[in-house]
Amino acid sequence: MHIRSRRRSIRFDGHTVTLSIATTSWGIVPDDTKNRFPVAKITRVEHSPATAWKPGKIVFVTPDSSPDVVTNVPMFADKLAGNAFQYDYGDRKKVAEFLAELEKARAQG
Repeated sequence: MHIRSRRRSIRFDGHTVTLSIATTSWGIVPDDTKNRFPVAKITRVEHSPATAWKPGKIVFVTPDSSPDVVTNVPMFADKLAGNAFQYDYGDRKKVAEFLAELEKARAQG
């Protein structure tokens, strides 16, 4: 499963959640930072559903996840922590499917 939103994307292969964040190095060169969260290490998933007026947000909590905001993002990208994914109202169905798959994988251990 793959979901894109405002210079961030999230993938789930059944074992690992990969969060790709668009970043810039040297101020102009585009790059991607990938944060991987193995299902076995995810202790909690915090989800704030999207509404018509407010974007939704998913935060993956692991023992080694950092709440620091990624500051070197390009213009018009969301400044969020490296373990957070923000999505629009139109993506809520995909996100619900993603969260259901993730919970199923977490339950299987």
